[in-house]
Order: sequence, then structure tokens, then C-alpha cells
Amino acid sequence: MQPDGAAIFQALAEGQDISRVMEEFQITREQLNNMFAAAAAHYRQLEQGRWTLYSDGASSGNPGPAGAGFVLIDPQGETRLKMGDYLGEATSNVAEYRALLLGLQAARNLGVQKLQIFSDSELLVRQLTGLYRVKTPHLIPLYRKVRKELQNFRAYAISHVPRDGNQEADRLARQAIDHRGRTM
Repeated sequence: MQPDGAAIFQALAEGQDISRVMEEFQITREQLNNMFAAAAAHYRQLEQGRWTLYSDGASSGNPGPAGAGFVLIDPQGETRLKMGDYLGEATSNVAEYRALLLGLQAARNLGVQKLQIFSDSELLVRQLTGLYRVKTPHLIPLYRKVRKELQNFRAYAISHVPRDGNQEADRLARQAIDHRGRTM
């Protein structure tokens, strides 16, 4: 009979002693090790092929001269593409959405299927994860464009990252403002 892996993992997650769990579920150390190896292989397979996108928007004056920046990293951890683009006059929230759109379009153009997205904009992340509604009229079309663009990926996740964890995308966005153009 196959041991109930979910129940075993739950018991261990709740802090039960390994020896007690093995006894309770009548499994050997080897069976438990095999279960952990299978779980690890499962998670490795889920992560295989996952790219990482960092995006950031900046505005001097809010609204004011604005820039967008993104960094796209392949599954092996190599930076494959990074870019900053001058947006003209915009608010910081518009710049955040436009930066994400640029990064998503670049990822799609490279054929990316799985994407982990990081942004230091709590508003953008919370709106896209459904924690906040988009109430600002000029953000609604950008929100819809991002949602539509996300449909091009087989799997994606979006997470908030502190500002210091998004320095390269921020640098590219600010550099684009300073140079009033595109930066690579």
C-alpha cells in the first residue's frame, strides 16, 4: 500500500518527530527519503524553464518626466535583456505599468512561457493579484493591457520586492529619464 504523502508531509510540517511519523504511518526511513526526493523532483520540474522579470517605473515630479526599466533573466540566472525607455510625461503609477508591459512584451518576443515577475510597486502588485481594485480611471486601460499580456504565458507569478532588490530596473528607468531616450 502506498503511504499517504500529503498526510505525512502535513504531520512533519506541524512539527511531529520524524521517528513518530514513521511509526504512525508505518514507513521506513528509505520510503520517507524517497518521498522527499520525489517532492524535490516535482518542484524542480515546476521551476524548470522559469524566467525572472524585474520591472520599475520612475517619474520626476509625479506627473513629470517618466521612465520605464526592466531586466529579464533566463532560467540559468543570466541577464538576457535589460532596457530603459523614456515615457514622456506620466505619473509614477503609469510608469510602473508601462515598465511591466515593456518587460512582458520582451519576454513574449523571446518565447518565454513561465515567468516570475518582481516589482517594487506595492500598488501594481496588489492590483494585479486582486488584493486591490483599480479605481484610477487612467490606470484601468493599462491594467487591462497587462492582464491581456499575462495570458500569453503558460505560468506566471507576480511578487513585491523591496526597492533595494530592484536596483537595476530602477537605474534603467532613471537613466532613461536623464537621457530622454532608450537605454540598454
